[in-house]
Amino acid sequence: MKKLVLMMVGLFLISSAYAQDKAALKAQKEAEKEAKATFKKAKSTYETSIPNEAFGRKETDFEKLATAVPLIESAIQNEFTNKDMDTWKVASDIQQEFYNKENNEVKADPDNEQLKKNFLETGSKLVTYLQKYDELLAQDAKMKPEEKDPIHQKNQILAANAALQLLQASQNASNSDNQEELKAGVKYSEKFLDIMEKSSLMKNLENNTLTKEFTKEKIEEWITYAKVFRAQSYFNIEGTPESTIISAYEALFPTKYKGVAYNSLSNYYREKDKAKQNKYLVQGIEALKNDPEQKDLRSNFAFIHMQNLYNGGQYKSEEKDELKKAIQLIKDEFSDDDNAVNAYLMDGQMAFDEKKYDEAKKIYQEAIAKFPDEDRCLIMAARSAWMIAQTNGSKKADLEEAIRLFTELEKATPNEPDYWGESLYILYNNTQQTAQAAKYKKYYKSK
Repeated sequence: MKKLVLMMVGLFLISSAYAQDKAALKAQKEAEKEAKATFKKAKSTYETSIPNEAFGRKETDFEKLATAVPLIESAIQNEFTNKDMDTWKVASDIQQEFYNKENNEVKADPDNEQLKKNFLETGSKLVTYLQKYDELLAQDAKMKPEEKDPIHQKNQILAANAALQLLQASQNASNSDNQEELKAGVKYSEKFLDIMEKSSLMKNLENNTLTKEFTKEKIEEWITYAKVFRAQSYFNIEGTPESTIISAYEALFPTKYKGVAYNSLSNYYREKDKAKQNKYLVQGIEALKNDPEQKDLRSNFAFIHMQNLYNGGQYKSEEKDELKKAIQLIKDEFSDDDNAVNAYLMDGQMAFDEKKYDEAKKIYQEAIAKFPDEDRCLIMAARSAWMIAQTNGSKKADLEEAIRLFTELEKATPNEPDYWGESLYILYNNTQQTAQAAKYKKYYKSK
C-alpha cells in the first residue's frame, strides 16, 4: 500500500511538471509571437513613412515614423528578434532617416548646440545599429558573398560619415575651456576610435569600391587626430588620473604627433615632478632625432632638460655626467641656437668650479668666437685667465693675458666698470705698471 501511494505521488509530480512545462512553452511562444508582431509593425510603419512614388509619398512622414522608434527599440532588445539581421537592417534604416533630417536641421541652424548634440547622439546610435547589422550580414549563410559586399560597403560609408561628425565634435570640444564639453570630447573621440579600430564593419575600409574617399593614409590620419583630441581633452579635465593622461599621450608616440605628446607630458610634470619631466624630455630628444621638421621642438627639449639638471644642482654634484651629456648635445647639434650660449657658460662654470681654469678659459673663448656679442663669455674668460695667473705663481705672461682680456671687456662694456675696473687696477699693480694702474684706482674697493 505504501509503495502504491509513493507511485501515485510520483505520477502527480510528473504530471505537475509536465503541466508547468507546457504552460511555460505556451507563454514562450506567445512572447515570441508578440515580439515578431512588434517588429513587423515597426517595419510596416517605416515602409509606409518613407518616400514612395508608387503611393505618391515624396517626403518622409517623420511624425508617423516616430511611432516606429519605440517598436524597433523593443525589437532590438528582445531575445526573440534581436538576433535577426532584418531587425537591425530596419533599425538602421529608421535611424538613417532621422540622421538625415537632423543633419539638414544642423546645417540650417549651425549655432544651435542642442540640435548638434542630438545629431551626434543619433549618428552614434546609427553606427551601433549598422555595426550589428553588418555583423549578422557576415554570418548569413543564405546570401552569396557578391550579394553581401555592396550592402557591407554601403554600411561602411554610412557609418564612416556619421563617425566623422563625432571626430569633428571631439576636435571642437578639445579646444574648449568648459569641463562638460571636454568630457563630451573624450566620449566622442573614444567612440570614433572604437568605430574605426575595433569594429569589424570598418575592417579594410580603404578597399571600399563604392567610393575613393577612404584611403589608408586618410583613415590613419583620422585615427591619429582622434587620439590627439582625446589626449588634449583629458589633459584639461580637472582631476583626470595621471595614468589616464600618460596613456592618452603615449598612444601618440608612434604617430607624427609624438613631439606634441612628449611636449605635453613634459609640461604636465613641469611643476609636479622634475625627474619625470626629464624622463620625457630625454625620450623626446631621442624620438625626434631624425625628424628635421621638429628640430626646434627637439632643441627646446634639450635646453629645458639641461636647465633642469643645472637648476637641480647637478653641477655641484660629483655625478655630473648627465648634465655634461646634455650640454654636449647642445654644443654638438644646436650650437647655432641663440640659447646655446648657456650651454657653454654652464660647461665653463663647472670647469671653473673644479679649478680647471685652463679648460674653463678654452670653453669661454670658444663661446666668444660663436657669440661675440655675449658679454658673459668675455667676463668669465677674463676671470679664468686671472685665476690661471694666480695658480701659476702670477707669471708675467699669464698676468698680461688676463690684462688683455679685461681690456677687451672694458671696450665691450665701457659703462660697466664693475666688470673690469678693480681687476685692471690690481693686475696693473701686480705687473708694476703704476701709471696704468692709477687710471683704475678709483674702482678699487679696499677691504
